[in-house]
Amino acid sequence: MTNILMRMLLVLCLFSSSVFAQYGAPDGQWPTYGGDLGHTRYSALDQIDAGNFSDLEVAWRFKTDNLGPAPEYRFQATPLMVDGIIYTTAGSRRAVVALDAETGELLWKYSMNEGERGAFAPRQLSGRGLAFWQNEDESTVIYVTPGYQMVALNADSGLPVETFGNNGVVDL
Repeated sequence: MTNILMRMLLVLCLFSSSVFAQYGAPDGQWPTYGGDLGHTRYSALDQIDAGNFSDLEVAWRFKTDNLGPAPEYRFQATPLMVDGIIYTTAGSRRAVVALDAETGELLWKYSMNEGERGAFAPRQLSGRGLAFWQNEDESTVIYVTPGYQMVALNADSGLPVETFGNNGVVDL
């Protein structure tokens, strides 16, 4: 009896995971590291195809030269895109920036100076991603600094969420 239940459970898990994997990122949004909660890394947008790919042009660029003591050439972040705003980490100190997705305009920047803690952190130049959380009242961007501090930022202003940890910061 146990063997039959295990097989049924396995089939159910396989079926349900394949159903959830079909969705992809909703409406051109990219609210999580993998695009959606199933991490499908898939978008159903169809504006770009084989017929127009060669006609694409750069719409805008964002330079990160002023986001640290030296230019960053190993930029390895996966940006999030929610409601027309791109959120990403950038620069050698891993500042968090919010950019207008249409124009590339910098909306806000948050950078935490961690002093020696950040300078000697074992994961310098790390910080490839952010997390985005929202409910009906607020939207929050969460990230971990190179010095292992979790920071919650108001997605609209870039200011630390004072009710999270110690003025927006939790020491990990």
